[in-house]
Amino acid sequence: MNEKREKQIPCIVGVGVITSKKDMMRLLRGFDHVKYTDVIDDKVQSEEEAYVVEVFSSETESTVVFNRRMHINVENFEYLRLLNNLPGTVELIEGHRTLRIEAINDPFSNKDILMSESIENRANIEGLYEEEDIIFDDDF
Repeated sequence: MNEKREKQIPCIVGVGVITSKKDMMRLLRGFDHVKYTDVIDDKVQSEEEAYVVEVFSSETESTVVFNRRMHINVENFEYLRLLNNLPGTVELIEGHRTLRIEAINDPFSNKDILMSESIENRANIEGLYEEEDIIFDDDF
């Protein structure tokens, strides 16, 4: 019984710590228009609004926040923390730096876009599908 429990994949609901880079990417790609706060050694460095335009995993590229656009490289962070007391807010943690990201818009305001992003993200993350393999049928 213990062997089975040790092999279980974690289920995180509402609050917790994410260390898997794929899971971090899946969560961050759900963000669009955000308020971010960059904190180093408990001192706020900047607090602005931006748009998450790219979430990726690379060992050679930086996370860049510039001109109200965020390009987030999950490899730059040790873990992602989900905050129960602040819905729609996550913190990316790396050493003495915390990048807090808070959703400004409601991700469910356009469910069609949300579903197409989900299909696209799953394909990009796992490489399961080629772009031409995904067929969108609007006859539903």
